[in-house]
Amino acid sequence: MSRNTFLRTTGALALAGLLSACGPQIEKSAEKPAPLTSQSEFALSDVISSQLAPLALGGSEYLLLASEKRGLVLVDAEGSEKLALDGGTVERFALQQLEENSWLVAVYDEDSAELQLRLLDLEDGSPRIRYLGAMSTSAPQVAMCFSRQAGRTHLFAIDENGLGHEYVVHPREQAWQFTGVRPLYFGEQVSSCVVDDRSGKLLVAQPPLGIWTLNADAEMDEEREVFATSSALAADEFGGLWLDSVSGNLWLTAGDRVLAFNINTPRQGPHFVEALAEMEPVSAAVLQGALLALEEESDQVHRFAVTLPEPAAEMQAFRGPVEIPRVRASGQTAPVTSGGDAADDPAIWVNPVNPSASLILGTDKKSGLNVYDLNGKLVEHFAVGRVNNVDLRPIQHGKFVAIAAATNRTDPGVSLFGISAAGQVEYLGLRNLDMEDPYGLCVYRKGADLMTWVSDKEGAVQLLQIVPGTGNVDWSLQQVASLAVESQVEGCVVDDEMQTLFFGEEDGGIWRLDIAAFLSREAKPQLIAAVDGERLAADVEGMGLYHAGDKSYLVVSSQGNNSYALFSRDGSQFVSNFKVDINLDKNLDGSSETDGLEVSSAAFGSQYPQGLLVVQDGRNRMPSQAQNFKLVSWADIAETLNLPQ
Repeated sequence: MSRNTFLRTTGALALAGLLSACGPQIEKSAEKPAPLTSQSEFALSDVISSQLAPLALGGSEYLLLASEKRGLVLVDAEGSEKLALDGGTVERFALQQLEENSWLVAVYDEDSAELQLRLLDLEDGSPRIRYLGAMSTSAPQVAMCFSRQAGRTHLFAIDENGLGHEYVVHPREQAWQFTGVRPLYFGEQVSSCVVDDRSGKLLVAQPPLGIWTLNADAEMDEEREVFATSSALAADEFGGLWLDSVSGNLWLTAGDRVLAFNINTPRQGPHFVEALAEMEPVSAAVLQGALLALEEESDQVHRFAVTLPEPAAEMQAFRGPVEIPRVRASGQTAPVTSGGDAADDPAIWVNPVNPSASLILGTDKKSGLNVYDLNGKLVEHFAVGRVNNVDLRPIQHGKFVAIAAATNRTDPGVSLFGISAAGQVEYLGLRNLDMEDPYGLCVYRKGADLMTWVSDKEGAVQLLQIVPGTGNVDWSLQQVASLAVESQVEGCVVDDEMQTLFFGEEDGGIWRLDIAAFLSREAKPQLIAAVDGERLAADVEGMGLYHAGDKSYLVVSSQGNNSYALFSRDGSQFVSNFKVDINLDKNLDGSSETDGLEVSSAAFGSQYPQGLLVVQDGRNRMPSQAQNFKLVSWADIAETLNLPQ
């Protein structure tokens, strides 16, 4: 045995032992009930099937079977064959209802080594199946399942090596297209999968370990958990997952038994366990009140008369998370060069002469500051250290028309950058601070003075004046005041006209401060929007102000639920929230786990006529790459949220 094989084997055994020590257990009674004997069988013709699933078409019920000789075979509730592909070697398929009499089918065909999409519907009252599209694969697929997300159809496919992929499958002019979203890693011996769209969970059966659940949404953490252990299933071979979404029962096979779990309460153990006489099923489902089961590579479907478990009482009361409006991404920047959690905070420089030549500054908090054009192309990189947050304001000083400042955690201080009228960015050097870990930052104008608030990651927020020197490089920072805060602060923004500071206490909420009154010792910060898990979900991160007269808004990153909250300009009223979603037309993923953001109401041309929102993307998908920044048209936000025009 090789070292790698030994490590994989011992690792799997250790994990199996760990899993078997937790989760529900099947009670072993002294007297086992007699195995169920099939009431009747469907005798199929040259099918050789290892998977079945029920469906309805035109008010009639049918059974779809994978066939190693004939691709797919459709039979009615009495077992009479109605339709077949008559070609292809199919062991697994996925099934999703699109409309009342329309079903999407995904199959892996071994002969062509392709993932294929088919449409099963009616023509003149009779079932028919049509080809939609295909994609070649590098390895045989052993598990497939569909998911419905934001009106889109997603397909999960897992190969024999345990490498899974998530795709968006969608129509194009000639054929349906597979757009890759992300890879998923499971290891070998996956047998089946299913998605519970109510909870947004993907369930994967992996003998001999157990059944896993993880978030189906690629813009969320996986949060992989154990649904059922191998000891709970009391078998080394299990799978054949089939979810009855109406009753909330998850059906599966394990050894010689068929089990059903309440999909909402798996830790209570299965509420249906029956052994089948003289067979070991690999696929089971319910049709017309009877249990149907199929052995591996079989030409017979067995029907069993059983008392089915009651529908889960929670199904009527169960509600998924409140659906947040979605706005499609309009563009994105090139990924940062650093891996892991690296991209953090953006700023927007508006070119006053040619707005379409404006710039986006974005921090790579592991290496420096990036400069992008509005198409997301990297224009320049300043390797100045671990810069975290960046902000800028216009100022007329020599050749510079704007100054940007960024907190630097490599050598604690603030890095300064000058921007010329031609859009050239120049590094002005580092100004050290008496601060343990410079973290958040926001710049503002106070008359002719350039000011900045800088937070210490584990301490207070300092107010500093950025003092220009006699030359282009000789700048300094002068401390003006210090603001004590209750916990960690990063995101902040200042309304220059109102001289009001907004800052986010990551686990607390949004605070507002009248700066002039604070400096006169006449005011303290006010908590104007607390973290509530819905409108604001910790962490509260990036902040920006969209200035457009009486249509101005405070925009805040609600990192905990991957959304963005819109408040009135003074922060006193919650307006709405939204998520940044996939744009299939431009092959862009959405955004999630956002740290920093910036927004501008400037007209940047036809693509961003009402302004631009730039957000950091903590999970860069389609394909999976290093983090970057997503660009969103404010016109799309206004239209989606029905904001006043």
